[in-house]
Amino acid sequence: MTVPFASTGTGRPVVVLPGIWPSTGVGSAVLVRDALAPLHAVAPQRRLVVLNRWPGLATGTTIRDVAAEYADTLDRVLGEPFDLVGTSTGGSIAQQFAADHPHLVRRLALVSTACRLGPHGRRVQADVAAALRAGRIRAAGGIATAGSAPAVFRSVLTGVGWVAAPLVIRGPQTAADLATTLEAEDGFDLGSVERVIAAPTLILGGERDRFYDAELFPATAALIPGSELHVLPRLGHGAVPRSHEARGLLTRFLLRD
Repeated sequence: MTVPFASTGTGRPVVVLPGIWPSTGVGSAVLVRDALAPLHAVAPQRRLVVLNRWPGLATGTTIRDVAAEYADTLDRVLGEPFDLVGTSTGGSIAQQFAADHPHLVRRLALVSTACRLGPHGRRVQADVAAALRAGRIRAAGGIATAGSAPAVFRSVLTGVGWVAAPLVIRGPQTAADLATTLEAEDGFDLGSVERVIAAPTLILGGERDRFYDAELFPATAALIPGSELHVLPRLGHGAVPRSHEARGLLTRFLLRD
């Protein structure tokens, strides 16, 4: 099997594993654009590759299973070690990938992700997965958007998610694949992974991240020897990848000789 991917540019590869997306594959231009946006300054010098999970995920698929399929595809497609950038759920996959397939990873960058989900993130993702399994697509959308929003916007965004969910989660297979991915991340904990990540690693987290609590970022750094940690003040989960400071740190890390 070849995991769906999109590729642009030339040079030493940078592989991007984006955060959770309602659909599988890379057919969404928004997914690819958002995944590559933090790497704008890197793009002229590198080949950028975006992977997203494949359709028809078996129930019970683990983050390790996903990482193994990604490794098989990337080894065949690229044929050389690469820099790996993982954001949010993609960062959980990236951690497992770097631990299990060290020969493929030159550098690892983790953005708005940590060694495991925090209590709020775990609760929200479990509730979304349960709603998806029950066929309650609108409810799943409302829970997901409300769970990521500040309290002042929560009621409005619940309605937005309720309305938008059927437009982006199209059909029972899409819902099942999304639920399986959420359940897989719920079972991920870097502290339980047998191998230690050896690649030079950058960790970028937000002080106000509600999915991966701020104290989880130093806990992640403690599990990755020699890692470089930056917890950005006043930033939440989605704000870190968009911040100029985070993008500057990421660019310098990836272009470091």
